[in-house]
Amino acid sequence: MKNRLAKSLACIMAATMLMSLAACGQKTESVAESTEIAEESVGKEETVSDSEPVEISYATFMVGTHASAQAEAEVIAEFNRIYDGKIKVVVEELPSDDAFVDKMKTLASSNSLPDVLIGKNGIRELAIKNGQAVNLKPFLDEDAGWMNYVGEGAMNYNMEEDGSVYSISNQRQIYGYFYNKEMFDAVGITPAKTWDEWMDNNAKLKAAGYTPLALMTGENAWTTNLWLAAYIGTDGDEGNKFMNTPYPESYNTETVVKGLEMMQKCLQDYTTADAVGAIYANAANAFEQGQTAMIANGLWMTPDFADTTKSIEGFKDKVGVALYPGDGVFSQYEVGYILCTNGKSEEEQAAALEFLKFKTGKYAQSVFLEKAGVLPLTDNVDITDEYKAENPNLVETLSLAAQAKYEFGTIDNNAYETVVDEFAVRYPELVYNEITAEDFATYLTEAGKASK
Repeated sequence: MKNRLAKSLACIMAATMLMSLAACGQKTESVAESTEIAEESVGKEETVSDSEPVEISYATFMVGTHASAQAEAEVIAEFNRIYDGKIKVVVEELPSDDAFVDKMKTLASSNSLPDVLIGKNGIRELAIKNGQAVNLKPFLDEDAGWMNYVGEGAMNYNMEEDGSVYSISNQRQIYGYFYNKEMFDAVGITPAKTWDEWMDNNAKLKAAGYTPLALMTGENAWTTNLWLAAYIGTDGDEGNKFMNTPYPESYNTETVVKGLEMMQKCLQDYTTADAVGAIYANAANAFEQGQTAMIANGLWMTPDFADTTKSIEGFKDKVGVALYPGDGVFSQYEVGYILCTNGKSEEEQAAALEFLKFKTGKYAQSVFLEKAGVLPLTDNVDITDEYKAENPNLVETLSLAAQAKYEFGTIDNNAYETVVDEFAVRYPELVYNEITAEDFATYLTEAGKASK
């Protein structure tokens, strides 16, 4: 049975590579056309095997109310349909980012990570350290079709100093912040060009009876830390360099301290009453229900604006997008997917690689664009005119990004996980004046040293 399975998988991969190569020159195919090509290519090479399919394990947090849950389910279902009888993806669903990270770190300690998973928040580094992670660079080099949709930018973003690549990004991230145009118009303000003006806008919104910001300090303090990172990243060349440096050695810098002082003021005076300890869902709900004027977040949020189960009626037309003060924009790739099949059978290794390629290929990128507002990795996945017409925030973001003076990454991408965790611990202390911004920066520095 091993030889039959190996032969079947070899044929599948050969067919898929031919499919990808054939698709290289076709830039305007829809999701339906893309999956049709995949299905036809596999079917021409090999009929369904009479042996049991190779099962591979996959873990995900994109379930339930997650913004990408629908896209995630569709991609997995399509893969299982196309590869029916040959490969079956067995999915473990974790209810949240935190649950996912905690579970995967536990599995990493016993060398029992799933075959494929997202390597976020230090999981990739643990998989490399324990020897489970596979260097993907040779597979990228030999598969021009796959590489066409991954792109040099995404590959180089996750490349190690020795040239190894242990993860493939699942999205390109370019984003500013969202604001409620009705609230801004009512107060007579426009998106701020400087941070002083931004703080002044917050004061004007509050004076007019509006809550300016959707912030949160729980989990990874995501929406709060985006403002902090944007402040640092637009504070001249030095600040910008800091927010483009992986794993900074010290957070005891003037810019970081000033940014923390600004966020202290915002958390004390310009956000919702539940912001301290709140999680992302609380912050997102506050903005989408018209309770706050601004939220820092990515384009994956935009499908929610037209969803009346998440946002108030007509909310999509009320949302504008802007660069951060100082003409800054987040521009980066996610850590993405890792392949943890070292030591597994040839069949499982080949099957898991095939799923990884599918998960980061044209079809999956198209689905995540249409269903989750996630930007594709390259321009080889077309964004149709119809999609642009339906998603003006995306068009505006791309236009603004082209004008940005500063680009930078997020704290989540650039900091050790111990540092990211420290924010949730220290923000409440900062808000209640139990520590100073200087103390906060020192705690972050110490947390970073603990990871070395």
